[in-house]
Amino acid sequence: MLKVIRKGAIENPWFFRIIMGAIALAFTITMGWWGFDGSHDNAVAKVDRASISIEEYQRAYQNASNFYRQIFQDKYDEKELRKRVIDELVDRKLWLQEARQMKLSVSDEELKRSITQLPGFQKDGKFDPELYRRILALEHYTPEGFERQHREELLVDKVKALVKESVALTPSEEEEAKKSNPANPDPDRAVSDLLFQKKQRALNAYTLALRQKASVNVKEELL
Repeated sequence: MLKVIRKGAIENPWFFRIIMGAIALAFTITMGWWGFDGSHDNAVAKVDRASISIEEYQRAYQNASNFYRQIFQDKYDEKELRKRVIDELVDRKLWLQEARQMKLSVSDEELKRSITQLPGFQKDGKFDPELYRRILALEHYTPEGFERQHREELLVDKVKALVKESVALTPSEEEEAKKSNPANPDPDRAVSDLLFQKKQRALNAYTLALRQKASVNVKEELL
């Protein structure tokens, strides 16, 4: 099933954007709404000095599994999905550490603006504080825990945005993209797709570099 996603990313970058956006949302909800502190005494993985608790991993896997089951029914490799889940959690820790090393931050105003724009907390097109508190209570977490984790998500987004902003197409790449399909009525779309793919490759390469310089220890027997 993950091979299908990779194939779609090559043949149709817009398919990739939709699927990966949904997957990212699943992970954001998992980590942001439960506020695990990654206790070293209950760790399924350690990333330098940070750790990922078994509860955090299990909750992330359950959310990802539910999402994949809705989209692909039972046609996915559970073992491969478990590996993807822990990889995503490890990568998040690495990006968060990188953001802090760059001394990036998320202001209280940025955090407030992001939370009040989340569709799940809106009623009649506006942020509803009562709905916000009610949903938090139903999910068994505090506003402080959610806001702390959501701030971290925004921080990761911010450092990734810096990496993507450093990527651009060369004039020859733009010309090649426009000529790749003479029948294409929208050559600018082809350029946009190529730029998107190049930015994704840059993010993947950066993530690999972060992994290579970090100390990552995963207890695979707990997955």
